[in-house]
Amino acid sequence: MENEQDCRQEHKGTISKRRQQRQCIIEFLYMWQVQRDMPVETLLKTYLEEKSGEVDAEILQAEFISEAVLGVVNHEAFIDDKIQKFAKNWAFDRIAKVDLAILRLAIYELCFCPGTPVPVVINEALELSKCYSSEDSKRFINGILDHVAKEDLNK
Repeated sequence: MENEQDCRQEHKGTISKRRQQRQCIIEFLYMWQVQRDMPVETLLKTYLEEKSGEVDAEILQAEFISEAVLGVVNHEAFIDDKIQKFAKNWAFDRIAKVDLAILRLAIYELCFCPGTPVPVVINEALELSKCYSSEDSKRFINGILDHVAKEDLNK
């Protein structure tokens, strides 16, 4: 995630508040994957306090952040099953943690946030992958999300 700070600064003021919130969620989910020994609420509070100097308070205080974080955590097994189902020829434990964070948020939004259009969710995930991941990851993320979206539409 070395591009994160550059990406945040480069686009400051030009990206939507929702994308800034998604950036925070991705960063938090990445941190959560590494620090599972702490309760998620405590870890989220710590993360938001640490970010208070560099991210606008309005962004950090948005309900969407806590709702999405808790939604991903509460539905992690369901979301991870979707990832494993469509990550053909990939061992789940080999998927980069940042890619997992992006996928988890996007699949949460696709499956549990019906108000957000599917193309918006996928596009936002791909934009986040530009800042936090690689070109190969972008294709990987797009493929999985495309399958999840099609499966969800066929229900």
